[in-house]
Amino acid sequence: MRTRLVVALFAVVALVVGMSSTAGAITWGRPDVNNEYPNVASLRGIVEEENLARISCSGSLLHMDAEKIVILTAAHCTDAWADAIAAGTIDSVGVSFDLNNQVDGSTTDATYYVTGGVPISYPAKDAPFETYDYGLVVFSATAENSLGETVQERWGTLTPVQIAPDPEYLSRVISSVSNPTQSLSFTAVGYGTGEKFPIPGEETGPADPSGTNTSTFLIRYIADGLTYNAYNPVNDVLRLSMNIAQGESGTCNGDSGGPIFYEDPTLGLVQVSLVSGGDAPCRATNTGPGFSTQEAFDFIACGTVQGDVNAVVACVEGLFAS
Repeated sequence: MRTRLVVALFAVVALVVGMSSTAGAITWGRPDVNNEYPNVASLRGIVEEENLARISCSGSLLHMDAEKIVILTAAHCTDAWADAIAAGTIDSVGVSFDLNNQVDGSTTDATYYVTGGVPISYPAKDAPFETYDYGLVVFSATAENSLGETVQERWGTLTPVQIAPDPEYLSRVISSVSNPTQSLSFTAVGYGTGEKFPIPGEETGPADPSGTNTSTFLIRYIADGLTYNAYNPVNDVLRLSMNIAQGESGTCNGDSGGPIFYEDPTLGLVQVSLVSGGDAPCRATNTGPGFSTQEAFDFIACGTVQGDVNAVVACVEGLFAS
């Protein structure tokens, strides 16, 4: 079974699985200098005593209300944070919507991250990480960073992402065009952890797809033009192509959990997947869950229930009770 529960004083934390991912820093993308995606977040494990941020992933704002803030991310990320919390190597998960999370050159400074996030993973019963790789991180609406700022105080009112409206949505999108491998394009957004790819005259740049993936790349980047490759609704896996060898945008380590969007002509920007895996060099393919099962939708909906983190945990436990 892929689910564990860890109980801590005020919050009951649902946690999950072992970590494994190869995909996850934007390569050859463009920095989000115009704040096009303000609802895409950097998520990191927090060591409060040392003001240290580590174990990096990305995520999207799923829900905000008077009691909580919920981030949608990958289960292999929430699994890793859960294991670290259980081991006592981090205290909680932190979230930041800053465009650049490097503080005075430091890549591990946690000053601006709002802390106290509780990781909750989809109970996928030992499925591979690309399959059903859904995770939630729940914060109290009053949670603060080390400067005493809440999410709303630091970043203002944020609009949650629009999730695919139903499990058949992606199948309809694919079948709506005669040649989806040529006609369909998707956009991934995230904060990679790969080494910066040097660009003459610029201090920042896209991650080097051949880099060592050290924690030196904490800027929100956009990967446009990921093209449709294949989709298996039975296994809930969407496969996208990205030709890094030709300078096309792609995803790699650190973007895991970040949203993948489709621009619907009627609905607008719709999140249809999230960065989960891909080929080892992060050069040719991106794989992620396709929001194609009712259970997945029900799990995500638990992040919007009335109440605090305990209500979200209870919803997930009730959904997957054996």
